Amino acid sequence: MTEKTSDVRFRSRIWSVLRAIVFICVIIFIWNGMSKTACAFVGIALVMGWVNLYQLRSQEIEKPYYRLWLNVIDGFLSFAVMTSIFIRDLMQNEQTEKLLAVGCVFLLARLIAHSLFSLGVLREGKSLPRKRRWSKLANIAITITMGVYLLNLEDYQQICMVTSILLIFASTVAYAYWYYRDPAHRKPLSIASQLTMSRIVLTPFFLWVFFYDNDLDYSNNSLVFKSLSLVMVLGFMLTDFLDGYLARKMGEVSTLGKYLDPFSDKISNMTIFMCFIATGYAPVWMVALIYFRESSVETLRTLAASEGLIMPARRSGKWKTALQGIGIVAILLGAIDPIRMLVPGLNDIWGIFPVIVMGVITAITIISGIDYFYSSKHILKKFV
Repeated sequence: MTEKTSDVRFRSRIWSVLRAIVFICVIIFIWNGMSKTACAFVGIALVMGWVNLYQLRSQEIEKPYYRLWLNVIDGFLSFAVMTSIFIRDLMQNEQTEKLLAVGCVFLLARLIAHSLFSLGVLREGKSLPRKRRWSKLANIAITITMGVYLLNLEDYQQICMVTSILLIFASTVAYAYWYYRDPAHRKPLSIASQLTMSRIVLTPFFLWVFFYDNDLDYSNNSLVFKSLSLVMVLGFMLTDFLDGYLARKMGEVSTLGKYLDPFSDKISNMTIFMCFIATGYAPVWMVALIYFRESSVETLRTLAASEGLIMPARRSGKWKTALQGIGIVAILLGAIDPIRMLVPGLNDIWGIFPVIVMGVITAITIISGIDYFYSSKHILKKFV
């Protein structure tokens, strides 16, 4: 390593640390109500990022692990700024832009996925790819979006956020393409696993469809998007049946599938239940109990895996998943006015019908959780 390279690398690290300090200042200014000052510092961070990438060329000279952790810190601070803006709007009792919340989720998902993939690449002894065009554009768009939200430029907020989300998605696809283009990384993914993955991928789109009209009251949504929400849920249920059936039929039952299938069910169902909370179809405490059961069973599953054991699905768990799906479909069917009018008496009790259905779902879910813990006493004894 030449002395010039060492000097440039040192300056690049100092520049990255200063940029991190600027972002911390932005967060402080947001919490102190100094939005214009925060926006000015966001502009400084944008310029500093450009200098680091194109003038100092940090991606070309930095050591791999330093580059990984500097990217993690930068991504986390961007997420922290966006989350601070979201919480600020929430605390000021303004109509919070739901798209901002979606953007925060995308930022966090991108940070976690990129960090895990990069760490895996480094552990394999391979070189990290440089930031490609889509990634650079995504970072610029995210920074600009911060400024637009800080200045409350409502006419441009949704445009900037949608652009940022699309660029985040494009950069993620580009990174995945680079990763799996290497034959050493490619592993055949069975049809069953692809169906399971489809539920995870389509879940954010359900969120968008459910709140398409930008109104928490789902009854105000158009008939087209109510029908589309129902079709997506039926699709989730169909793929849930098919992935297990095809895995057994084609002899493709795998450890990945055993873990991925319940995970995708929880991702999709919990997202739907959160939507039900927002529109008043489910009390918070019911969904909290469901979440407590799901997370507890997953913790138990993780403990079993640490001992080299695979905790098989229980019949009560299968009934729970089926009844959750039936209950969700019943609520979404009832929310479609023409269908609700066809069922005698349903329109009269519609005000409490979703809560009753969610109550049954909650009770079955808790009973299933008790069954799992009772049948796994031998696993718990190893840790208690």
